[in-house]
Amino acid sequence: MFAIVKIGNQQFKVKAGDFIRAPYQKLSAGDTMNIPVIAFGTEKAMICDSSQLKKSKVKALLLRQSLANKLIVFKKKRRKGYRRTQGHRQKVTELQILELYSPDGKIFKIETKKKKAGKASSKKLPQLKTAKKPSVKAKKAVESETKSSKKLKTKPESAKTQAKGD
Repeated sequence: MFAIVKIGNQQFKVKAGDFIRAPYQKLSAGDTMNIPVIAFGTEKAMICDSSQLKKSKVKALLLRQSLANKLIVFKKKRRKGYRRTQGHRQKVTELQILELYSPDGKIFKIETKKKKAGKASSKKLPQLKTAKKPSVKAKKAVESETKSSKKLKTKPESAKTQAKGD
């Protein structure tokens, strides 16, 4: 179930548990507000009649007041040397939708996971992966590789004698 609500001059499609950023409301954090509904329904059927929607509403929790992303306002007139840059950040209210009240009187709330009775649920924390200690065979293999690579890096004796003779 979803509802289409109008807050300020904007419309939002909301479900229980959604977070929205609406135009600024003069309330404090933690307050709840009832929002009138424009339309209510599912993907298959919608109710848009205002006489049927009188009982329906949306209950929202005001989380915080904040500022929207910055908009740059740039004005320019060609060949006149006129340029003005100004920034603007609109105030917004962040809301969480708690409940939807349908025209039938049904209440749709945030779905929460219920604990099974009789079983103690223990959350398993993610285990950190630790490096395993290398085995004796791996150590010997690494040592033999490093010894062989050292031998390859040295110059052959014939090249050394030629360099001294020059």
